[in-house]
Amino acid sequence: MVVVPDDFADQDRIGYQVYIEALAEMIHTVKSKGSFTIGVYGQWGHGKTSMLRQIKKMLDDEPQKKARRVLTIWFNPWQFSSDEHLIIPFFHTLIAGLKRTKEELEEKNIANDFYKKIDVFFKKLVRVPVALAYGLEGEIKIPLFLKTKFSFQKIIDESRRAETEIDEKEAKKEGLIDNESIEQYESLYYNLLQDLQTAAEAFDTKIVVFIDDLDRCLPEKAVQLLEGLKILLDLSNFVFVIGVAREVIERGIRVRYKELYLADRDDIPFMEQDYLDKIIQFPIALPPADPELLKNHILEDQMKELIAAKPFINTIMGVLGNNPRTIKRFINVISFSLWVADSKQEPGVTPFLPELLIKMSLIAFLFPALYRQLGESPHHLIRLQKILWEFDRDTQKRAEGEEGGSPEIGKTKIPKIDQWLEEDRLTSLNEILRCEEREQPEGEMLRDRGFKDEEEVKRYIFMLAPALTPETESREASYEVKSPPLRQEMEGRMRRIKGGKFPMGDDEGDKLKITVEAFEMDIYPVTQSIYQLVMGKNPSSFKGDDQPVESVSWFHAIEFCNRLSGQAGLGPVYKIDGKNVEWIEDTTGFRLPTEAEWEYACRAGTTGDRYGDLDKIAWYRNNSADTTHSVGQLEPNAWGLYDMLGNVWEWCWDLYKEGGANRVHRGGSWGDGAHGCRSAIRNAYSPDYRLDVIGFRLSRSVSLGP
Repeated sequence: MVVVPDDFADQDRIGYQVYIEALAEMIHTVKSKGSFTIGVYGQWGHGKTSMLRQIKKMLDDEPQKKARRVLTIWFNPWQFSSDEHLIIPFFHTLIAGLKRTKEELEEKNIANDFYKKIDVFFKKLVRVPVALAYGLEGEIKIPLFLKTKFSFQKIIDESRRAETEIDEKEAKKEGLIDNESIEQYESLYYNLLQDLQTAAEAFDTKIVVFIDDLDRCLPEKAVQLLEGLKILLDLSNFVFVIGVAREVIERGIRVRYKELYLADRDDIPFMEQDYLDKIIQFPIALPPADPELLKNHILEDQMKELIAAKPFINTIMGVLGNNPRTIKRFINVISFSLWVADSKQEPGVTPFLPELLIKMSLIAFLFPALYRQLGESPHHLIRLQKILWEFDRDTQKRAEGEEGGSPEIGKTKIPKIDQWLEEDRLTSLNEILRCEEREQPEGEMLRDRGFKDEEEVKRYIFMLAPALTPETESREASYEVKSPPLRQEMEGRMRRIKGGKFPMGDDEGDKLKITVEAFEMDIYPVTQSIYQLVMGKNPSSFKGDDQPVESVSWFHAIEFCNRLSGQAGLGPVYKIDGKNVEWIEDTTGFRLPTEAEWEYACRAGTTGDRYGDLDKIAWYRNNSADTTHSVGQLEPNAWGLYDMLGNVWEWCWDLYKEGGANRVHRGGSWGDGAHGCRSAIRNAYSPDYRLDVIGFRLSRSVSLGP
């Protein structure tokens, strides 16, 4: 098993060296009356810590080459995040660093001018935490105007200054403080600043303080530390190098000054994006890691022993990008998963394929919301895979000149699936699911085979769950399903059916030449998610958002049509008075199809029993495993309608026979044999009858549409 620790790199391996050298030279060169602050901005895992460590090492290793001595201090604020005030452990860290230098000189019996200066400065500096402790304790006990001073917040807006004056007057009026205590606090503070300034100027040694992982603190803690550091910003000889993600500080500013933002004040003295600019004199965005170096020195080096994963290195690199920490974590996940898969292998059981382990892991890393979605709806991956393979095939044909124009991605009209086919996700998901020929370790070329069915998807999700669940939970900020407005979603699913004539019925009865006017029909049966959204309940026996709703009566279907029409801002089609239902003419809403419309749409120009091979177009007794299935998984008819046969019977508007009470349903179901799944098959039940084999599909009159 290969395990890659998330340690910082002591030497550059991803192309940062020139920036490291430039920043080290800047630190040596800068001359400032006050301190100088460098901000290294970058996202989590891109190498900020390694860059800062390597700059520090360069400064520590080469002091003799420069005219001026440099002392370096390293501070990790997140290690002290439980402390109430981070500025206290910061000064203790600074003091400890100077103490080590002083002790090293004592061990070498060096009592030169530098030793004397560091001794003086050290003695001044050790007073700081004590003074700060008094001040920060006072922050709790004394009014706001002293709290402001002892928090060292120099950039305070005018509204807070006004509030300070009021607090001071009220405090004096009520006897909460006296002038003597105020003077003591002020004297302590101002003497501290003056003593430090004098000692720093005499010290004549550049102190470089590296503050790393500031973005691992809570945002308000990070801002608290920066405001505390302002006590040193006016001191000469200090250089701060801060590694941070800018948005963390911006969030902290919004938290710390939330009263002002909630008040929507126009006179706020700074916006959150300007805050760091007032502290940092030289900002540098962390450069992107060199892809080739990252691939060679991290991915390929660490995966030498993962022979089964080597054919997928380019795909891994292309999908995960240039975040070194993400790549290290991915290698650990794959190493662990391959080891477990190999250990769990049993005789006679299909082995786990590295291809599918890697592809599912990439989905989890890049699209954690999709990974969780597949746990509930594994068939979604089969649909996405099929669509992307077809897209690739069309793209290849056009590249070879067989077809013109640009390829179009096929959409399902199911929002939970189609969201992953949007432009910002399409390229990466296609890179993961694409079938490629890859060179194997033995030298042979082998083509990917992809996931064959939803059961296989389930198997790999279950296999990878222990290694992937923490990672996906920690990266929750990915994509969320954004459902379109109800009318937009439903109208997007409706297919226009051109009117015409057809012979209705089959050889078992009389065929009638029927004329059908143009209309619209839903490409799917009504799904449980839509029914739940409209009706507020789901009566289905077989649960699944994308499975057809069933166990609904004809009256339920009629009520659904009217409710959906109302929620979509359309006129209802039906007038319902108890058990009496009337079709209202000249209305624009959703309705059940007539029996003639249903058969005409099902046949889609065909004249036989079915519009295709039954096993490829319908879920019926031979392939359903005694349950409904998510809509749209099998082949549609020529007019793009899915599941017209099998899965569930579908209620129609018509009475089964004139003068009767039973209503027609068409198409067969998951529980019927081949004979029951024919274009002309008719069946009927009482309109208040409910069965787990009956659902319905929507239609709409196009000539009346808005």
